[in-house]
Amino acid sequence: MRACRTLDYRGSDHVCGPGPRAVEDLGAGDPPRPGHRDPAGGTQLRRRPVQAALLLVLGLLILVGLLRSVHPAEVAAAIGHASLGPLVLGMLSALAFLGLRGWRWKLILDASAPNARVGDATAVTAVGFAVNAVAAFKVGEILRMAAIAPRAGIAVGEAGGTVVVERVLDVLALLVLAVGAAAFSGAAAAGAGLWGGVAAISGLFLAIGVVAFILASHPAPTLKAWSRLTSHLPLRMQQGAQDLAASVLRGFSALLSGRRLAAVVGLSFLVWIAAELGLYAYFRSLTTQLPAATLFLALVLFTVSQAVSITPGSVGTYEGFFLLVLTPFGAHPASLVTAVAILSHVAGILAYLFAGALGALWLRFASASAPVRSERPLPSQDRA
Repeated sequence: MRACRTLDYRGSDHVCGPGPRAVEDLGAGDPPRPGHRDPAGGTQLRRRPVQAALLLVLGLLILVGLLRSVHPAEVAAAIGHASLGPLVLGMLSALAFLGLRGWRWKLILDASAPNARVGDATAVTAVGFAVNAVAAFKVGEILRMAAIAPRAGIAVGEAGGTVVVERVLDVLALLVLAVGAAAFSGAAAAGAGLWGGVAAISGLFLAIGVVAFILASHPAPTLKAWSRLTSHLPLRMQQGAQDLAASVLRGFSALLSGRRLAAVVGLSFLVWIAAELGLYAYFRSLTTQLPAATLFLALVLFTVSQAVSITPGSVGTYEGFFLLVLTPFGAHPASLVTAVAILSHVAGILAYLFAGALGALWLRFASASAPVRSERPLPSQDRA
């Protein structure tokens, strides 16, 4: 229960207003409260299109600079000779990638939100990745949290916890695939300059996963410590912060069940094998260069480099990193590698936008699950 829920919000002397805004974890279907409007919100909204435009210009400048250095006519000619079969296979692999992610997310959600449906999880995943395909900084992840919460009958904080679990599993699965491909291909030395970055990213996400597991395994001490940290806040904000922390801990529940965790780890490998096979097909639509294992390793390392998208739709940065990663493994000439990058980027965006449109139609016409309003136990309390 939130503090002051039953009080009259219309009174000018309301004890929770008009002071500092509460940190609230809004549950499914909770409307905005009076007085919760951010006076600076309009300014922020006006700034975002400008920021996005500037980042897009930056990405286009990178792309134009890249094309000028590799002969645009050769790039266009290479794209014109792409084989249709592998190209279609690559786009189908993108759809399989989203379907497997939706299934995996459903299993993660089941640990704390049994009302979640695989159709909803897949549709929201598709919409989120469609947004990621054209926006910067993976903002589609925020949309996914907000969209799945009312469909699964959970709070946004809990949905956020499941997305954290997803991302940890993604990075660790890619690390294992990269190490396996390196051992099988014997080409690890070709990407020697990339392994430091892979190790840093993997170490960061492994640490996040370990911390999430520890916190979810000990919810009472965690919430007690959190309560002490937020004790200086106003009373209403303390309660909101406590609700948010408890909600996020529930989102980590999938980490506490060995059987469930094994299932989602296995699915994580399938998710990223599907993604890499798609990139593999795009590459093969233009050239037969590089042994299969070496190409797979290079593509996995490239995927890790895309963990953060800075420009909208990764315009420019996608192509630049593709060239930087694939060239040391022997892919050449630069114009052909750039052609593969542009082709795979555009085809991937189209596949995600198509899937996102289907997902949006599902969310529009499929009935939502009934919201769950009752208080649910914290992770360690509901393990049988």
